[in-house]
This record gives sequence, C-alpha cells and structure tokens, in this order.
Amino acid sequence: MTDFLLVAPVLVPLAGAVLLVAPWTRPRVGGWVALAVGLIVLGLAFHTLFMVQREGIQATNLGDWPGPFGIVLVADLFSTGTVVAASLVAVVSLAVVMLSQDLAERKYILPFMLFLLAGVNGAFMTGDIFNLFVFFEVTLLASYALIAIGAGRLRTEAAFKYVVINVIGSTFLLMGIGLLYGELGTLNMAHLAIRAESAENGAVVTAVAALLMAAFGIKAALIPFHFWLPGAYAQLPSGVAVFFGAVLTKVGVYSMIRVFTLVLGHDQDYVQPLLFVMAGLSIVLGALGAVAQRDIRSILTWDIISQVGYMIMGLALFTTASVGAAIFFMLQYMPAKAALFSVAAAVEKLRGTGNISRLGGLARAYPLLSALFLVPAMSLGGIPPLSGFWGKLAILESALRLNNPAAYTLAGVALVGSLLTLFAMFRIWQSVFWGEDKRNNRESTALSTAYLYAVPIAVVASATVVLAVAAAGLHDITSEAAQQLLDPTQYVDAVNPALLE
Repeated sequence: MTDFLLVAPVLVPLAGAVLLVAPWTRPRVGGWVALAVGLIVLGLAFHTLFMVQREGIQATNLGDWPGPFGIVLVADLFSTGTVVAASLVAVVSLAVVMLSQDLAERKYILPFMLFLLAGVNGAFMTGDIFNLFVFFEVTLLASYALIAIGAGRLRTEAAFKYVVINVIGSTFLLMGIGLLYGELGTLNMAHLAIRAESAENGAVVTAVAALLMAAFGIKAALIPFHFWLPGAYAQLPSGVAVFFGAVLTKVGVYSMIRVFTLVLGHDQDYVQPLLFVMAGLSIVLGALGAVAQRDIRSILTWDIISQVGYMIMGLALFTTASVGAAIFFMLQYMPAKAALFSVAAAVEKLRGTGNISRLGGLARAYPLLSALFLVPAMSLGGIPPLSGFWGKLAILESALRLNNPAAYTLAGVALVGSLLTLFAMFRIWQSVFWGEDKRNNRESTALSTAYLYAVPIAVVASATVVLAVAAAGLHDITSEAAQQLLDPTQYVDAVNPALLE
C-alpha cells in the first residue's frame, strides 16, 4: 500500500491524461473525468501526508533496485505537503477550465493539465536529482503545449519565449548534474547528502551550486531570471493560469530548498550571499512591477516574483526556523494565489476584460465574488489573522533572531514589499469591485455564472482561513519538515539504511 501511495501522485494523473485522449472520451464528459482524477490524487495525497506524520519518512524503490542505484520516490513532510497543495490547486484549476474554456479548447487542455500535474508531483516526490531533471522536462512539455493552445501570434510568441528560456534553465541543470556525478559518483539525493560534505574538489561543488542556482532561479522566476514570466502568463487560457500562477514557479522554489539544504547544505559561504540579494530584489522589484500594471492577471503575475522572494528569504537565512517558515509560507500561498487567479478568470468571463481601468462596480453586481477576492488578497498582503500574516511573521522573526545586519536589512525589505503588495491588492479591490461600472452596456452576465465560479474559488479562499486557524499545527509540521531537510539522517535511513554505514 505504501508503494502505491508514493507512486500514485504521478501514475494516477498520467492514467487520467491517457484516458482523456482516448477516441471514445466525449469532451463534455472529459471535464468530469479530469475533476474526478484530481480529487482522487488529492485524497491519496492527504492520506500519504497523515501516514508520513504518523510513521516517518517513506520511500519506494521502483523495480526493487535499492537506492542509490534505482529510481527512488520519497515521501517526507516537505514533499507530501507540496503534493497536497498542488493537487488542491489542480482540482480548482480544472473546475475553472470547465467554466472558462469552450469545448474545442477544453478537449486539449484537460489531458495536458493532468500530464502537468504528474510532472509537478514527480518533481516533488523524486529522490534522485537526475529524475528531477526528467520531471522538469515533463512539466516543460506540458506547459509549453498549454501556452500554445489556441490561435494568435502573441500566444505563439509567448510559448516560444517560454520554451527557449526554460530549455536554457534545463541546460544549466543538466550541466550541474553532470559535474555533480563526475565529482561524487552518484545522483541519489540521500547518497549525495553523505558524499557532498566530504568532496575532494570544493571548486567543482561550488560550480555545481552556481549552475543549479541559475537553473532553479529560472524555474522559480527569481530576479534576475524573471523576465520570461509576465509575457508567458499573460497569454495563458484563464483556467490554466490558475495552476501556473499558484504552483509552477514553486517547483523551482521547492527544488532550490531541497537541494540547498539536503544535498548542498554544508556549504553556505557562496550560496547564502547570492540568495540574500536575489530574495531582496525579487521582493521589492516584483511588488513594484505589480503596482505598475493595469491588468488583474498582470498584477498577480508580477506579485508571484515578489512572493517567491519571501520563500527564498527563508532559505537564505538558513536556520531550522527560517526554512520551516519558508515552507509554511509556500504551502499557504499556493491556495491563496489560486483563489486570486480564479477571481481574475471569473472577472474576465463576466466582463470580457481584466483591465482595471475598464472595470468597476462588481461588488454591487457580484458581492460574493468580491468577498472571495478580499480574503486571499488580504492574506497575500500579510493582514492578520489570515495565513499569509503568520507566514510572513515567521520569516521576519527568523531574520530578527539572527542578530545579523544583512538579515535586518532583508527584514526591512520584506516589510516594504508587504506594504507594496497590500497597495497592489487594494488597487484591484478599489478599481474592479467599487466605483462606477465603466461599461456602456450595463447588462450583466447571469448571476448563475458568478455563483458557479464562486464554488471552486471558495474552496481555496477558505483554505486561507482554515490555515490561519490551524497555523500552530501547520507550523509544527513545517518545522519538522525543515528538521528533516537540515538533518538528512532520517531521509537517508528511509532510502537505504546501508548508506549510513
């Protein structure tokens, strides 16, 4: 049963994707099939998380080849927590696709969405850094197809830029993997955690760290590797944007946290100063970019860069408390961001535009939708007592405890970024939901459409409140996840106890 639970987050969505491309699958039924697959993956992910909490880290060796020789999938608190969050967002995203896209596009979007979920979950669960590269390529293939679906020069151009930049990132990753294998003779993360600390050639390991930082920085859209993100996400089908905005860049963040703690956590002299700079720049410049935009989706896209900066800030501080805070922030952020992108999709459907200068008065026409925007927006801005406040507070506390001028500076930058984020969210709130309706034609789309959108939005928006109420419990889980990363003994023992001998 344990082996099935660890493989299921990859195999179940892959099987669903194959089923949806079968010639006998009807387009109208396909949406419900995809939604059912997403719910099955979510249920299994929750079960795996509870099992890991109760029994400790679990691992499965595919083909009965023990690590470090075989393909290993590992479920620790970090990987299972992210699989739960990604699967929840996937269910909501699939529901929004069903509401937003016509049948012709939906027929192609749904299988690629499940294919993408399989790649993302595989990246979270893998215990081998080469297979991390493989799952990156799976996500790249699926995401490229999702961006390219539909006609139009802008969408084709965005897809081309997206794939070129991400192929460059994959090249950096593959080069780093090659150097790592040449120096340490293994790619299994548990084995690397043991061998990296005693590497004979420290310069090679430093070069590997630089290559991996660039590769993961591109995937995470960290400044200065962020330039591909706004153009690509602006052209996505609205339902697909929910999953991209909430999850896809977090695969890069996850990989950076995983590798620079578990595998390369012994050498922070080179990595930490760069992470400090990248995190600070991302927090402020991403928030400034969001303030400068005039489209809901563009504002939310630029804000991704800023929020990723907070996650990397927790990694840069490199304490158990700060890494746990970064994981806490990432897990609560994913449903909140999914809610905001879902609201953007609803507004585009109801009003035909996401340009805030052409919108207004939605709070009077659709009061429930406006309330569902306000909750995650305030959480994103760090307003207490919502979950985003507790995440940012934990990161700031970690910085202030270090008694380090650089950490104090980064904490100040984080406060400025939070104020800018709050301003950007209030700008959407005031321009879109209040004021006068700027349309000449005042006929509103049926309220039933807004209520249909409200159902999936309410699921992820309520998660912000639930995680705020359960903040203490989530903090305990993420703190233990950080301990598992910074002390790899449990991880190595789960993969193969013989590696510790």
